[in-house]
This record gives sequence, C-alpha cells and structure tokens, in this order.
Amino acid sequence: MSGLLVIGAHPDDEVLLAGGTLAACAAAGLEAGVVCMTRGELGTIADPALATRDTLADVRLGELRASCLELGTTLVKCWRRPDGSLRWADRSAIVRQLVGVFHAHRPKAVISFGEDGLYHHPDHIATYELVRRAVKRVPDPPALYRSVWPRAMMGSLGAELRRRGLSDDLWELAPEDFGTDDLDGSFAIDVRPFVQCKLAALRAHRTQVPDHHALAGIDQGLAERFLGTEWFAPLGGASDWLPRALGR
Repeated sequence: MSGLLVIGAHPDDEVLLAGGTLAACAAAGLEAGVVCMTRGELGTIADPALATRDTLADVRLGELRASCLELGTTLVKCWRRPDGSLRWADRSAIVRQLVGVFHAHRPKAVISFGEDGLYHHPDHIATYELVRRAVKRVPDPPALYRSVWPRAMMGSLGAELRRRGLSDDLWELAPEDFGTDDLDGSFAIDVRPFVQCKLAALRAHRTQVPDHHALAGIDQGLAERFLGTEWFAPLGGASDWLPRALGR
C-alpha cells in the first residue's frame, strides 16, 4: 500500500487514534488501512439487545468493519489476541506478525499509541511497545507516529460539556483522564471536513457508545472544535510524510 496504516488494540481505537486522518487519506486517494490486535471481547455492552458476552467479539468485529467502511479504509485486519492480555502475550510472535504486515503491504506511515496509551490503558501501552519493536525490524521502515491527545484540550472539552449541561462520560472516564502533556514534536492535522465521517465511524461501534456517552449526540460546532483537529508526533526521528501527503 502507498498510504497509512493505523494499529490499535481494540475495535474503535482506529477512530480514537486517527479517524479523521484515515478519512482524509481516503479522500486524497491514499490507501488507508487498520490493524486491530484483539476483538475487544471484554468491552462494555451498551444495550443487551446488541450482544451478549458470548457474542460480543463477533459483534465488535462487525462494528469495526462498519467503522472502516465509513472511513474509507481499504485494508482491515482484526486479530484474535486475548483482550486485556497484551501485556502477557507472546510479544515475539506479535512482532513477527506485524513485520509480516509491513512486508506485505509496505505502508508509508504507521500511526499507533504513544507511551501514555491515551488514558494509560495497558493494552494500548503494550500496542505502542509492540509496534515500535516491529518497525525497528523492517529494513525500509515506514514513518511512525504516535497519536497525541493534548491534556489541556481534553480538559476544555470536559468543561464545555458540563457548562452546557451535557454528559461528559467517555467510556466511564472523565475527559480530563485522557491525554498527555508530552507534545514534543507534535503537529496538527485539520480534519474538520471529515468530522461527520469520524462521528459516524465512532457511532458504528454501537456496543461501545451508549446514549449517555459524551460523543453520542455532540453537535456540529463542538465536534469541529474538539474533534476537528488530530495531533501526531513522530517516533524515532523527524518525519514529514503525513502532513506532506495530506497537504496540511
């Protein structure tokens, strides 16, 4: 592939990491793909009519495919590593699997988590570590970026939601629990034209977005203000491939 690969731990991570950027790549004619380490079988079930604990893994796989369809991704891979256990998984095997994906598809750039894991989720942090190891094993490695959620921006989102009397629930966490102060080397991508696509992709994960979720009914103005910019920082050296490819 000649474009972008986003690597997450669970279905819906693709939207959190780079939903607008994936859609922007697709609109620019760049190939865009997603690799997901697990099927998220330990996740929440927003409505018991959507899934049971026994069916959730398959339901979330379907939600991932629906989300990626909204984002225009051309490659979707979802592995069956145990949810919640990436810290203790066979890391050498996962790294080999990732290296195989890089060899097969030749992405120009990869986006994954930073060491903060967005909100210190152990599977997210393990994914960050695994992706970094795999990229180092590729002779002609892709540009590697960490997704950055500025902590100050998340605090502003929470404050604005509460000021308007709206729910600030993000997967049973407050917005202030997300993000990092480590903005070193980060840059912004304007994805406002793709905010509705990004929201549609997120809401495709129906089991994970209950009615009281902060983003379930966020209006256009708030969405553009807080979801219309995505930040990234290169890992392992400066790289301008992503902003240059998107003309940002």
